[in-house]
Amino acid sequence: MDRFLFIFGLIVFFFSFVFLIFNFIGDFDSMVMAISILVMLNASIAIGISELLLRTKGKASESRSGD
Repeated sequence: MDRFLFIFGLIVFFFSFVFLIFNFIGDFDSMVMAISILVMLNASIAIGISELLLRTKGKASESRSGD
């Protein structure tokens, strides 16, 4: 699950970033820019949650192996 969230976050962040850049190159629409930034924020949250899942999974396996 953590790998899926990380890959999903990277892909969504990349496409949203490209869309944001195209928005600057083409006609500027503030609503599209706001949506693009919110999607980038959502992707960043997904990447952060995947990192938290990876760390908690690592700590859980360490505590089990230490017993």
